[in-house]
Formats: sequence, structure tokens, C-alpha cells
Amino acid sequence: MKIKVIACEVFSREFWLAAGESPHVIDLKFLPFGLHDTPEELRVQIQQAIDETDADEYDYIVLGYGLCSRGAAEVRARDIPMVITKAHDCITLFLGSRARYSKEFSASPGTYYFSPGWIERKEGEMDQGGLEEVKQRMREERYAEYVEKYGEDNAQFLIEQESGWLANYTRAAFINMKIGDIESYREFTKKLADERGWDHAEIEGDNSLIRRLLNGDWDSDDFLKVPPGQSITESFDEFILKVAD
Repeated sequence: MKIKVIACEVFSREFWLAAGESPHVIDLKFLPFGLHDTPEELRVQIQQAIDETDADEYDYIVLGYGLCSRGAAEVRARDIPMVITKAHDCITLFLGSRARYSKEFSASPGTYYFSPGWIERKEGEMDQGGLEEVKQRMREERYAEYVEKYGEDNAQFLIEQESGWLANYTRAAFINMKIGDIESYREFTKKLADERGWDHAEIEGDNSLIRRLLNGDWDSDDFLKVPPGQSITESFDEFILKVAD
């Protein structure tokens, strides 16, 4: 089987490793991490990468994304079936399951998570100043759009799930994926926590979900298969994503 992977560059190290271990032929295309700041543009870029993929060359397209502030919502499969992990964001893939993500969030809801790719690709930039004001306005506009499309209750649910934008962060947690320059990641996270007066933690990563995604082990409710001609949308339940016509 030949698979085209379209993914956020936050997964660069983990996906290259998993691709090397996969029994399938894997071609990787990474999109910039900064697209998460503009979900509408992220959606455009993902769709463009899908549309440019040769249907005669690949059996499946795998998306290395979660819902990601609706950046993956409304993305449509063309002539090639797609697979995506049922996840709100990349943290689920770094932790290995939705269940563990929920457990970590429930235990420490004020946590900002740092993976190797986040540190390397984002270069430690946190929301500040005028940029945060722009993002706040964008979020308010999205909320109004959600109310119109899905109703008040569903709009509130979506906003609460999007990237923790109302969260009061009190802890920085380094997810140790046992890859890359681990000591520098550890030092970066500790320094940032100290500067902001946050608690610091290091938690063990789990790349099993990533390996299954690139191994084609999709026969579970951890993954969503999207047939040609159909698209991805929110499910408004614990599965996060579903197929839409």
C-alpha cells in the first residue's frame, strides 16, 4: 500500500521515525505549524495538498491533524480515501489515546504541553500583545459563525474544545517522546515555567497511536475513514470527528 501523509510539521521527528518503521510506502508532506493560528487558512492548505495528490499513485491519504480549531473540518476527500485520528489536537497523538488525553486534562486542566516539534518549530513563541487581540477577535467571529450553523449549545461546546483559549495556564509539561535533543527540550520547558511562575512537569509520551496511523492499523474507533467524495465534520461527542456528505 502506498500512502500520502499530509501533516503538521510539529510531527516531523515522530512521523519520519514511524514512516521508516511502517510496512507501507510512505510519502510525507509537512505544512507549517504556524497555520494553526489561522484555522481557515489551515483548511485551505490541507485541501490544496489533498487536491494535488495523484489518485493513480496513492491508495490512501493520511492526515496528521486532529480537529485543530476546525482547521480539519470541512476538508473533503477527492478520489482517494482519507484517514484521520479522532482527536481535538496533536496532544492526543503524543499521549497515545483520547482516554489518556482526557485523564491528563482532568487532572491538570491548566497545562500547556510542549512536544519536541512544538519547541523546535514554534521556537517558544507564546501568544502576546496585539497578536492575542487579533486572535480573540477571530474567535469571537468563529463563535458567531458556529451559533448560526449549529445552534447556541453546540457553538459553546466547540469553543470550549478549541485550543484552551480561555484556559488559565499554571503548568508547563514537556512530553518526552524519547527522540531529538531531549535535554534541550527539558531545559526550555523548565526555563519557560520558571519565567512565568508556572509549575513544571515532564510526562512520558506514547507514539503507539502515531505508529498505528502510519502502519495502516485503522480498524478501531481511534481513526476516521473518509470515503472519496465525503468530508470531515465535528461529531459533538467523545469521538470528536465523523464523516459528512
